[in-house]
Amino acid sequence: MHYTHLFFDLDGTLIDSKAGILNSVKYFMDKTNIPENERPEDLNPFIGPPLRDSFRLLFGLSADEAEDATKIYREYYSKSGFKEYQVYPGIEETLTFLKNSGCSLSLVTSKAEFYARMIVKASGFSGLFDAISGCMLNGERSKKHDLILYTLDQLKLKPSKSVIMIGDRYLDVEGAHASGISSAAVLYGYGDRSEFDHLPPDLFVNKPEELRCLVKE
Repeated sequence: MHYTHLFFDLDGTLIDSKAGILNSVKYFMDKTNIPENERPEDLNPFIGPPLRDSFRLLFGLSADEAEDATKIYREYYSKSGFKEYQVYPGIEETLTFLKNSGCSLSLVTSKAEFYARMIVKASGFSGLFDAISGCMLNGERSKKHDLILYTLDQLKLKPSKSVIMIGDRYLDVEGAHASGISSAAVLYGYGDRSEFDHLPPDLFVNKPEELRCLVKE
């Protein structure tokens, strides 16, 4: 299959952003005095899904409480957290190869678009993406399905199997399936292969360099 438009997730797909995200969550827990024995052992579920959803799921917060938690989280993230990441080895070269091969590249992330654009600019990726789609700061447009449709609209495209969503979590595959486009799950990010059992992607990618196969027949 030859893909013409490639939609990339950000966290866990292009960048290793674990440090900034988890430090922001820890800042929230410290500021709100959550006892050590009531803190989740695994904070990795925060990486990928919409932020407010993660607060509700992992801390059992109401919608209003999750909104307040998000504001506290961003006190740290907006100053330091968004800078605490590393681009995965091989990603820059792979994106450049795909762009030079004639593919259209877009960023489709549940992260707030405001921060996503800052990261793209700091990473030197600005010239590679035809569209950058993220959620609004108030949480609207955070579901991957909505983001994919929003990106298709920006590019004036209809859903097609020649468009592929590339991400490391089941939400990326789920969103692609609901939107009528193809999907690829990367296994070097934060997702586990088992989370794709209920809805397998069109293909798995073990390392960034393997993404080059997307432009081959």
